[in-house]
Amino acid sequence: MSLVGEADRLCAMAESALPEAFADLAPWLDWALEPERARTEKREASSMDEIRAFYDAVLPRLDEMIRHLEDFRDGDMPAPAHRLYLLTLSLVEVANLVELYKRREAVEACDPLRYVPRR
Repeated sequence: MSLVGEADRLCAMAESALPEAFADLAPWLDWALEPERARTEKREASSMDEIRAFYDAVLPRLDEMIRHLEDFRDGDMPAPAHRLYLLTLSLVEVANLVELYKRREAVEACDPLRYVPRR
């Protein structure tokens, strides 16, 4: 397969990874992480410019995303909807940095990666 063909295939896969109405958010799939620790690690590893770009892309769609996800609150969530849900959680993870602190490092806060979840 040529590189162009491979790129088209990967693009199509990414687009189908989210519900069709949200295919434009496919570039942000690397934020669709679980568990919470993975989202924290992503936030901590990202620059403020990367965080702001993600926030700016997803926030305007948040109400629409929530309306879409409400259809699944009483049943199983298909994988594309689950990934959309994970994007909303990542948005929550970065919102304070963008809206309140205006920087990646929180003022007078503990390093969130110092906490190790118990198994």
